[in-house]
Amino acid sequence: MEWFRITLTPPPSLSSDEIDGVCSALLDAGASGTTIESDAKISCFIEGGADRATHLASVALSFGCTVLSQEPVKEENWNQQCAEVWQPVDAGALRVVPVESLDGTTTNDPNVIKIIPGQGFGTGHHPTTRMILETLSARAAQFSPENLSIFDLGTGSGILAIAAAKIFNRPVEAIDNDPYAITNAHDNVALNGLSHLITPSTTPIEHLSTRYNLILANLYGEVLVQLAPEVSRLAQPGCVAIMSGITELVRDSVVDSYTGEQGWTIDEERSDSGWHCVTLVRPHSD
Repeated sequence: MEWFRITLTPPPSLSSDEIDGVCSALLDAGASGTTIESDAKISCFIEGGADRATHLASVALSFGCTVLSQEPVKEENWNQQCAEVWQPVDAGALRVVPVESLDGTTTNDPNVIKIIPGQGFGTGHHPTTRMILETLSARAAQFSPENLSIFDLGTGSGILAIAAAKIFNRPVEAIDNDPYAITNAHDNVALNGLSHLITPSTTPIEHLSTRYNLILANLYGEVLVQLAPEVSRLAQPGCVAIMSGITELVRDSVVDSYTGEQGWTIDEERSDSGWHCVTLVRPHSD
């Protein structure tokens, strides 16, 4: 398998905390490791073909970074160069524990999620993932598991689907248009002993017909806007949707696309490091 190293410089206006946020976003977007050099350059490493490296570079560009180079490098375990990706993350009652491979022991602990970092968005380190986990954990008691149908849109690593399946012991429909992410999600689902409840797939959203009463979506805000009609089509009356990946710049557009013509209402909102997590409720009658 090829490895690529991408070297970039963040905008000079970013604080050290914001630069850390960029690194977290790169990790959640598929980087297997990031390092901040003494001259403020960021180096990140990704396993896969040139298309994976190009995707990662596009994520960096979305934060205003300048990409200096994108080059293949000798195969090594670049994951080991990134200490932060191996730190457990606590989110509400949940703890995300990064592991290296499927060789580890499957966990049946309802509060522990094991994740193999690197191929799909979502290790729990980025605020967008963490806020959805915190919201899901805090609101778990409001749902009746026996009647719950759950949809994870843009599942990435599968972390949100895994969290929902652990909390409610219910099947979760999990889709993503990135086959690399789906491979990672399948591994993570198996690692958590949940293959009987979750089968991640690349099924396009327009091919789905089930209506759900809990929807999770950690996507770029612009994508959430585009998908508002499809998400609304799949929502049962009274559905709760917990969404993140929303920057301050597009927050109003996302909210307007759901609360306007689609008729959702805002029930809760969280923010962290410039990112927003919005909980929306669908009207009880269409």
